Amino acid sequence: MGKTYPLLDREQVEDVLKELEFKPKKQKASHTQWEGYTNGQRRIVTVAHLKSKTEKYGHTLLKSMIDQSGLTKKEFYSYL
Repeated sequence: MGKTYPLLDREQVEDVLKELEFKPKKQKASHTQWEGYTNGQRRIVTVAHLKSKTEKYGHTLLKSMIDQSGLTKKEFYSYL
């Protein structure tokens, strides 16, 4: 993701989702599903639980969560 778009940890991803008014809906041992609306469309974002809250998500998993939110990478990062 480079310097412009650094890797994020779980707390950062959840902070963005809260800022977007997403709400946690279903929680399992390994992940939580967040529900919200982007441009009037219902979205579900699955946030994986890592070993620690400060561990960073890899590029693939982070891209998946951003895509699920319905935002571009630039839009998602603007909420940090």
